[in-house]
Amino acid sequence: MKNLRRRDVMAGLLCLLLQAGCAKTGEPRPPQLLIPRPAAQIGLRQLADRIELRIPLPTENMDGSPVTTLDEVEIFRMAGPKEGKPSATEEAFLAGGSRILTLSGPSLAARSRDGEVRVQDPLPGAGGAAAEGRGYYYAVRFINRKYQTAGLSPYAFIAPVSIPEAPGGLAGTVEPERILLTWERPERNSDGSEPARVAGFNIYRAENPEGFPDRPLNAQPLEGAEFADRDFRFGKTYYYAVSVVGSVRDPVAESLPSGPVAVPARDTFAPGAPGGLDAVLTGEAVTLLWIAPPDSDLEGFRVFRVDEVSATKVLLGGGIVRVPNYRDAGIRPGAKYRYEIIAVDGSGNESPAAVVRVEVP
Repeated sequence: MKNLRRRDVMAGLLCLLLQAGCAKTGEPRPPQLLIPRPAAQIGLRQLADRIELRIPLPTENMDGSPVTTLDEVEIFRMAGPKEGKPSATEEAFLAGGSRILTLSGPSLAARSRDGEVRVQDPLPGAGGAAAEGRGYYYAVRFINRKYQTAGLSPYAFIAPVSIPEAPGGLAGTVEPERILLTWERPERNSDGSEPARVAGFNIYRAENPEGFPDRPLNAQPLEGAEFADRDFRFGKTYYYAVSVVGSVRDPVAESLPSGPVAVPARDTFAPGAPGGLDAVLTGEAVTLLWIAPPDSDLEGFRVFRVDEVSATKVLLGGGIVRVPNYRDAGIRPGAKYRYEIIAVDGSGNESPAAVVRVEVP
């Protein structure tokens, strides 16, 4: 009897052990490697005697997960011939080139904007003529917090050219419908060579001299040395700068912008005079009718009545009359009046007066 009980207990324990051994543990998963993908393409352009790089920040890791562990961005440069592509392997590129900058933490955040890192690399030597005949290759490397990287980006190439410095003599003139900007066309390149390499000009505008935008006002480089800015508002001060576009093709080359020029857009322009002024005497009142000028900032009209006998001048309508007509019921019999209608704009500028005379029976 004891043996049977012992066998039952052992069988129960064996069953429990078998059930525990059959529990599911799931499929084994590989460790997650949060290594950012290399940059697909680096944007390059020549800006005076330096090269501007625009590096798209990584958004995806090698395993497809979003980037959350980017720690450093390393930028490399290698000099080479003016034409051609480097055939060097990544190891040879790293050995033959130089790491010109490493960005991390605050320095990386300070140079990041709109999803990309912006860096300016001064050309070796003096730039200009010294840069002619040479090419430069750039590559970047993204590194995570464990100092892991997926390697260098594809190489980007640029061959600098000699271009003029920023134009001088920038000035702005405020006109009723535009701000006209003019400047001097350069005669030589920054290294003294001639003729000046000028493919056009770019105009930049800001309302803060410390905050010029990246994009110019003009959609395409300007051929002439003037620009009409028609998209402005009176009462504001605008700051303008102009640059030389030395080349619009690869490589894109542009000078630094000129120093900013402040142009206060003050409205000092009188509106047009009212037209077609007529006076109709009806009973004990004079009705005045006229045609408003086409000025877009027209505020209204001032209506004056002048007694030509006593030379007394009276402003009618309480100040500004908003519509192009007025009924004067304050006349007296036998009087001789001269009516003057003056158009007024939003800045208080007054037009020449439209005049009509009336003799009251």
